[in-house]
Amino acid sequence: MYSPRQKILWFAFTTRVTVIVLQAIFNLIIPDHEANVFISPEDPNLRKTHADFVVDKLLGGFKRWDAQYFIHIAQYGYTYENCLAFFPLFPLLVRYVAYGLNSLFGTLLNFHSTLLISATILNIGMFIKSADVLHRLSLRVLRSECRAYKSVILYCINPASIFFSAPYSETLFAWMSFYTMFKCTENESLRFANIDILSGLPAGFSMMTRSNGSVNLGFILYTSFKNVIERTLPEIVYKYRTLKHKIILPLLLLPLFTSFISLFLTVIIALLPFLLVQTYNYFKYCVHSDHNLPDFLSNTEYVLPGSAESPWCNSTLPLSYSYIQTHYWDVGFFKYYKLKQIPNFLLAAPIILLVLYHCLSYIFCNIRLCLRLGLKTSVIGYTNKMPYRPKQYSKCFGTNDPAMFVYVVHMLFLCIFCIVFVHIQVSTRLLASASPILYWICSSKMNVGPTPTSDQNTINEHFRRIGIGKRIPPHHLSIANLEGVDNMYSKWKTFIISRKMPDFHSRMIQYYFIGYYLIGTVLFSNFYPWT
Repeated sequence: MYSPRQKILWFAFTTRVTVIVLQAIFNLIIPDHEANVFISPEDPNLRKTHADFVVDKLLGGFKRWDAQYFIHIAQYGYTYENCLAFFPLFPLLVRYVAYGLNSLFGTLLNFHSTLLISATILNIGMFIKSADVLHRLSLRVLRSECRAYKSVILYCINPASIFFSAPYSETLFAWMSFYTMFKCTENESLRFANIDILSGLPAGFSMMTRSNGSVNLGFILYTSFKNVIERTLPEIVYKYRTLKHKIILPLLLLPLFTSFISLFLTVIIALLPFLLVQTYNYFKYCVHSDHNLPDFLSNTEYVLPGSAESPWCNSTLPLSYSYIQTHYWDVGFFKYYKLKQIPNFLLAAPIILLVLYHCLSYIFCNIRLCLRLGLKTSVIGYTNKMPYRPKQYSKCFGTNDPAMFVYVVHMLFLCIFCIVFVHIQVSTRLLASASPILYWICSSKMNVGPTPTSDQNTINEHFRRIGIGKRIPPHHLSIANLEGVDNMYSKWKTFIISRKMPDFHSRMIQYYFIGYYLIGTVLFSNFYPWT
């Protein structure tokens, strides 16, 4: 019988393998759609063997849409200006793992094939790690083994699953984002003035992975602010009241100074990778030089390195990302609101409505908590003669839970940003990879319940039989009651697949996750539009 953590890791691995198998099958039997998008130029001298042909048949369904950019950058670098929209950490990892694979299989496979294999292997490994970190984060925030377990199972079949297996940066970004959030919840480890300085590392890596990684700095800033208000200031006030010799009063302010220094160091650690990337972009495209690209890459349709012709180069703060998004993809304030984009709005509607409704309901149900920014009432002098017991909103998501505040604000900001600025269909993968809130909402709304009584008797008897002389972990028993004995012995069978949901809301969540998991894999692998 597997423990909850083992079940999660095996299910995460199984879902990735399933995506690989599905895309291979449907890419083989369904003709590809002719999408008028960027296709990476192919080296005419590239050697192709029978093994390369096999790799292309097995994994070729992953080389769709933006995956073309990521593989192109990993193989050739930032050869065109529009490639700067895709941040470098994921392509760099793919390239260096491919170097290792190429040293082993270079006689059988060309470098392009090893890049595709490298991206697939990396995403499998990083997805398993991200599921593990999400489980640890959910346990700490939700304080419920069942809800944490359900959240991660839903993450493993999330509606944007195909993008977590294809050569996209979503998996790496989710791992780094969840890890940043997890580090910000730690009460020990390498901490200085109540701030874990090492939380700047995953935050910095997330900023090297996707543009919205910069929003993860908010968790570091909020954690620092909350620690100062709830820990440092009360300690200073207490010592001041008990102080006999006023001459050492300035020393009491030392914790505030150290908190500021530690926050400053953490932010510098987080920002440094991002600043290095922007400096590289500037010198590559804004300083005149010869590009030295081979003929098949010297496409005059695109702006080449060393041209120094782009308007963003002359900006006060020469950042390429916003210009490239506007210039090449027409991203801007309500620019995507056109009649022909209605199907894309329908694709994004489930996650947008789900997140907006529950995040706003959290704010309305916890208005006093939100006005004090999720801080303890006793710390900031908030007084209330009558205890706050919401009645009509008692079933709201996260009612009276201050730990949820920063995650709700983060998710709400990203959701509104998607509605206003981005190509709306991107919302599904952007929100699914940036925050655990989607999975926490759905886990709280899925009324899975325990297994039937007869099965529960079997579970209890099973634990009595195998647990002689041992104390049965309560969280093992709670998950076994949720899944049933048969599921706990399976690497892939979980409640989301094997159980019939008892109510309408639970069934709709189940159909949404599984439906998008399957349909998205089929459409994406054949170059059809998807989220």
